[in-house]
Amino acid sequence: MFDTGKYPDIHFIGVGGVSMKSLALFCLGKGFIVSGSDIRDCPELSALAEKGVRVYAGHDPEFAASRSLVVYTAAIPADDPELCAARANKVLCMERKAFLALIGGMFDHVAAVAGTHGKTTATAMLCAVMRGQGRSFVGHIGGDCVGGECDSDGGSEWFVTEACEYNRTFLALRPTVAVVLNIAFDHPDCYRDEAEMREAFGIFADNIERGGTLIAERSEAAALARRGVAVKTFGYSSECDYGACNVAYENGFYSFDVVSDGKVVGRCALKVRGKHNILNALAAIAAAEAMGCDASEACRAISGFRGVRRRFEFKGKLPQGADVYSDYAHHPDEIAAAIDTARVMTKGRITAVFEPHTFSRTKSLIEEFSECFYWADEVMILPTYAAREKPKEGGSAYDLYMKIKKKRRACLYIEDYAAAAEYLVKHAQSNGIVLLLGAGNVERVWDEVRRIKSDGPMP
Repeated sequence: MFDTGKYPDIHFIGVGGVSMKSLALFCLGKGFIVSGSDIRDCPELSALAEKGVRVYAGHDPEFAASRSLVVYTAAIPADDPELCAARANKVLCMERKAFLALIGGMFDHVAAVAGTHGKTTATAMLCAVMRGQGRSFVGHIGGDCVGGECDSDGGSEWFVTEACEYNRTFLALRPTVAVVLNIAFDHPDCYRDEAEMREAFGIFADNIERGGTLIAERSEAAALARRGVAVKTFGYSSECDYGACNVAYENGFYSFDVVSDGKVVGRCALKVRGKHNILNALAAIAAAEAMGCDASEACRAISGFRGVRRRFEFKGKLPQGADVYSDYAHHPDEIAAAIDTARVMTKGRITAVFEPHTFSRTKSLIEEFSECFYWADEVMILPTYAAREKPKEGGSAYDLYMKIKKKRRACLYIEDYAAAAEYLVKHAQSNGIVLLLGAGNVERVWDEVRRIKSDGPMP
């Protein structure tokens, strides 16, 4: 069904998203004529243009209606001008999750990495292992890898993809190997409560091919186990099928022995920060072995893995000497993990700059958000990055600021990126760490810092 003859040109609406960008590049490599649009200009558009993809910001309904296939994200509204024009012209239009499943069918096997947190890093680690062992695969990652360890070879044996729970996208996949890193309530615009979300993860487990393998964090494994599917657990305990022992911390990074079936199969020395990445690494190693890779070689590949952009990514120093890190954290658990990572690294002042992502998430988890900054010395709240949503009463960034303010004095509400940058340049301490947290445009704070100091050298 899916070939260059029947659908020679594909247009992606919302191509600025990293996941859509990855799909666009995959199709380009398979010989399709690829184009894409996004509501606003962004670096991803420039990156695609450099590869030969026709991209533009805004809408061109006439152009979209002349394509043979249009792919759009769940965030695109039904009245989007390009989508409406394509449908009116009887162009085949597919939501991203359906298109992802179609692509998965082009491969011998699918390996899908699910979980509320850590999907991008764990998927990238798994791709690094596959590349290191010369396996035939294509990786679909919701982020940009720092190094080239994750680059696929364009083969057709394995499709290694993130399995996102938003809008139940992951239920379109039929994986041979499936990973569930963790389950925590999120996406209140899609799920009523945690029980409904867990039900979706159960269906994801149901969709594993018979004779396939489920890799799950030990506390989740029993509820997700299915007949006809092998189950492998991972965790900090040596009682797991893949456990971490002899954990050491040195110079900001963790190392540990990987124990499987009671034997040490290798040692990982991570080049990515944060204790939570031990679990991501164990899950990737377990999945890799289920896919026919050697576990000891997998440890070696992950030890060389340099991470994904915006996952505790070092950006530079403020004039006073404070280190600035950027992290995609937009859920309370992720924020707490990022701050914990910084706390282990320094005795200095930690300033957390947070841009809330969607009003529904902020409203539903406002109590958890108000607690997750506990180890930060100072918190700065920026206006909400609305993404696909309209404001909700009780779910604004200012509502969150007021909630936090009642519990601690060191909290500020900052109106825009420029004001946040000016404050940091004036007040950040020399031995401290500044965290730019959020899934939206919070990195623009760093852009503003660089602009402020453009007349002089940045440290």
